[in-house]
Amino acid sequence: MSVIRRPWGLSLGLAALLVALAIPVRAAEPVEDFVIQCRPTCDSVAAAIRQINGARINYIFRNVPGLAASIPVSAAASLQKRTDIVDVSKDLAVSSPLPQVQQPLTADQARVLSPNELPGFTGTVPANYNYNNGLTGAASLHAQGTLGTGVLVAVIDSGTANNPAVVPAIAGSVIGGESLVSPAEDPLSATSTQNDPHGTWVGTMIAGHANFLFQSTSTLVRSLQQHSPSSVLSCATLGCPANLSVIPMIGTAPAAKLYAIKILPANGSSTPSSRTLAAMDRVLTLRRNFDNGVPSVPLNAGCGAEENPCVYDSLPIKVVNMSLGGGTLNAGNDLKDKLTVDLLNAGIVVTVAAGNDGPGALTIGSPGSGRGALDVAAASTPVHERVLRDLQFGLGIGVLWRPFNGIETATFSSRGPTPDGRISINLTANGDGCFVQSADGSISLASGTSFSSPTVAGAAALLREKFPTASAAKIRGALIQSANPNLLADGSGAIDRGNGFLDLAAAVNLLSSGAPVRTNLDFGLSSPFMDLNLLLLGITPVRFTNDVATRHLTNLKPGQVAQLYLKAEEDTESFQISFSNVTPTLPAAQQNQLFGDDLFVTLLDSYTSFKVPVVEQFVAGNTTFTFTQPTSGYVRLAVQGDTTNAGTISADVTITRVRNNLGALTATGKVRQGEADLVKFDVPAGTAKLTGLLEWIYNWGGYPTNDLDLYLIDPNGNVVAFGATLGSPERAEVNNPVPGRWTARVEGFAVQDTLLGTGADFWRLWVKADGQRLRPR
Repeated sequence: MSVIRRPWGLSLGLAALLVALAIPVRAAEPVEDFVIQCRPTCDSVAAAIRQINGARINYIFRNVPGLAASIPVSAAASLQKRTDIVDVSKDLAVSSPLPQVQQPLTADQARVLSPNELPGFTGTVPANYNYNNGLTGAASLHAQGTLGTGVLVAVIDSGTANNPAVVPAIAGSVIGGESLVSPAEDPLSATSTQNDPHGTWVGTMIAGHANFLFQSTSTLVRSLQQHSPSSVLSCATLGCPANLSVIPMIGTAPAAKLYAIKILPANGSSTPSSRTLAAMDRVLTLRRNFDNGVPSVPLNAGCGAEENPCVYDSLPIKVVNMSLGGGTLNAGNDLKDKLTVDLLNAGIVVTVAAGNDGPGALTIGSPGSGRGALDVAAASTPVHERVLRDLQFGLGIGVLWRPFNGIETATFSSRGPTPDGRISINLTANGDGCFVQSADGSISLASGTSFSSPTVAGAAALLREKFPTASAAKIRGALIQSANPNLLADGSGAIDRGNGFLDLAAAVNLLSSGAPVRTNLDFGLSSPFMDLNLLLLGITPVRFTNDVATRHLTNLKPGQVAQLYLKAEEDTESFQISFSNVTPTLPAAQQNQLFGDDLFVTLLDSYTSFKVPVVEQFVAGNTTFTFTQPTSGYVRLAVQGDTTNAGTISADVTITRVRNNLGALTATGKVRQGEADLVKFDVPAGTAKLTGLLEWIYNWGGYPTNDLDLYLIDPNGNVVAFGATLGSPERAEVNNPVPGRWTARVEGFAVQDTLLGTGADFWRLWVKADGQRLRPR
C-alpha cells in the first residue's frame, strides 16, 4: 500500500484544489473567510497575515485570543503549521430563525405609555392584561412596580429601530447602537426603520410599552374576547373612542433600555459567524470598560437620531439577547459557545433562541449550545394558536384548529440534546402568535423561538432590577431552577422543554427565600463517541434484530414527540420506515373536525446542530418511507401526535435496515487539519463506473465532528469527481473513467483537537471499479 502525505492546506472547492495541485487556473486565486484561534495572543498571527498578498483581517477579538480573516487558500496551510495557532475553521453563516408564521394586523391608533404612566397602568389593569406575557408571572411583578427600570439589554440582531413616530411600542427604549455590517454591504444604522424587522420584533418583546387601538368589530378583538378576554381593554376606561378597543403591547420588561448591535444586513440575509463573535466580544468589552470605570457617555456628540444612534465605549449591560444561531461541529467548544461563558462571568445573562429546526432531536445550534447560554425553547399555548388561526382563516377556526386545551412545546422549536451529552434546552416560553411591531411600524402576530428568547431576556431584566446584588449566574440559575415542567401538558421531556415553562413568581420566591440556587454550568460526558454521551442521558439507539426493528407508540398526546435514534454506519445503504395501525383514541366525531387526528412524522439525516430533513409529512394510515445513503451517525425519526389532535393516538413503526457489504478496504490512514493523504491506484480499461467512499472515526456519530473530503484525480491531473460536503461518508463517482494511474486525495478539511488528544482522525477508503476493489499502488 502506498499512502503519500503532503500538507496541502484547506482547499475549499474545485478552484482551490487546482491551485494546490499547481494546475493553471485562469481565475484569480480564491480567498476564503476563516476564524482563527491563537495562543497566547494573536499579535504574531495578525502580523503574519498582513504579510500575505491578498489577505485581509476582518476582526481581531479583544476578549478572546482569536481573529477573523480572509485568506488566499494557498496560504492557509503555512498558517496552520504555526505553533501559536490552535485552530483554523471556516467562517460559517449564522442566521436569525425565520418566523414560522407572520400574520399582519392593522391598528387604528397607537398610544405610548410613558415611564410615568407605566406603573399606574400595569398596577390597575387585569392581572393577565399582557397577551405576550400570559402565564409567565410578569404581570404580578409589573403590578408591584418592577418593570426592568435601570436595566440595559443588548440586542444582537438585525438592528432595533429608534423612531417613536414609526415604532411607538419602544419609544424611548433604545439608547443607541452600532452596526458591525460593513457600509458597502449595508449603510443603514443599527436603529434604522429600514432594517430587517427581526431585531425590532425582538425589542418589542423585551421592552414594548404601548397600547394599540383596534376596531371592536375586528377579528383580532373578537377572537381575543373569546379566548383571552383580559387581553382586551375597554376604551371607556382609557378615554379613547367607544368604537375601539385597546390591546396592550407590553414587553416582559417594559421599562428596560435597549442597545442595538446590528450584525444582520437589512435584506434579512445571513451573516458570517465571525460577525456574531465580534458582537459578543463587543458586548463584553462594553461591560468590562464600564466595570473598569470608563464613563458611559456617547462618543458621537449630537447623536440620537434614527440614522445617527449614540455609540458608547462603556455600558452597564446586564442582559444580552441573541435570537439567532448556526451550525457547529464542536458544541460547547465553538468560540461563540466559549464566549457565552465569558459573558456570564462578566455579569451578563445570555439568552439565546433554541432555533426553529424541530421537532427532531439534536438540532441545537451555536451559540445556543454554549454552556453559559440560557437556551430558550418555544411553547405553543391554545390561546395564542387559536387567535392566530382565527386571523389567518376566519373567526371560529382557531378552536377547531386547536381543540386540545394543554400547552405544548411548539413543533418548530429545536430540540436537544447536544452531541457532548447535555440537554442544552434550559427552559421554555411562549413563541406562538406573539404580538410585535416591526422596524417599519407594521404590527403582526409572529411565531418562532426568536420571540420566546426575548421573553426570557425580559424576565432576566426584571430579576436583575429586583435583586440587584444577585450575580448573572444566579439569575440564570434561578430562571432555570424555578421553571415549571407541569405547565406543559403534551408529555414534553427535558430535550423538548428543558426544565419547564418560565415562572417568574417561582423565580422571585426562590431568590427571596435564600434557598440554594444552582449556578454551575452543565458538562456532558463529552466522550469522543456520541453513543456514550447520549447513554448518560438515558438515550439509546433503536436495536435491530436481523436488520428489523419494531416499535409500538402508545397514546401520544397532542404535540408529544417520540424520538427514535437510528444508528447509521458506513455500510448502511438505506432505512425503510413503515407505519401501520395508526389509531386515534377518539371516534371520528370527536377528533379534530378540520383534519382528523393524525401523526406528524419528521425524519432527519444524521447532521447535528442543524436540520437536514428527509421526510416531513402527516400520516393517518399505512405509510412507508425509504431513506437511501444516510449520513453516518444518528438518523432521527420524530413521530409526533399532531399538535392539532383532539386526543391521543397510537401506531406501529417497523424499521428495516439495508446494509451493503463494502468488502476489503483500499487504504487507511491518519490525517490532520490542513493535511492531505494521496492514494494511487490503477483503473483498468473498459471500466463503466469508478466509485470512492471515504469514512472516518469522528463523523456525525463522534464528538466533536470532523470534516474530511475526498477528491478523485485522473491520470492527467484533472479533478474529475469530489466528495467535499459536510456529509459522511464522502462519496465520489466517475462514469466511464479513463484507464491508468489515478489518485484519491483525502483532505483533512476540519479536524478538531479531540479529547483523545490526537489532533488527527483515522480514515478508511474504499475504491472500486465496477464493484471490484482496487488495490493501492
